[in-house]
Amino acid sequence: MEDLLYVKKYHEPVFVAAKPKEKTDDEWTLLHRQVCGYIRQWVDDNVLNHISGENNAKSLWDKLEQLYAKKTCNNKMFLGILFKEL
Repeated sequence: MEDLLYVKKYHEPVFVAAKPKEKTDDEWTLLHRQVCGYIRQWVDDNVLNHISGENNAKSLWDKLEQLYAKKTCNNKMFLGILFKEL
């Protein structure tokens, strides 16, 4: 998923700490919403209810990491079904 965000140039709201100076607040908010929508289209339906209310790309990404990126055996197996086949 991270690679797809970079390919689509949607990585800034997730991986950049602060809003770039060349973007207005409205542009930055719109980009966050676009990124959230883009990520949601790849998330499986059983995960969607955990992140459907997020409008901030960074907090959505953090929520996914919190829920599913732990290094336990069960979560490693679950990561395979977290995202639909690309």
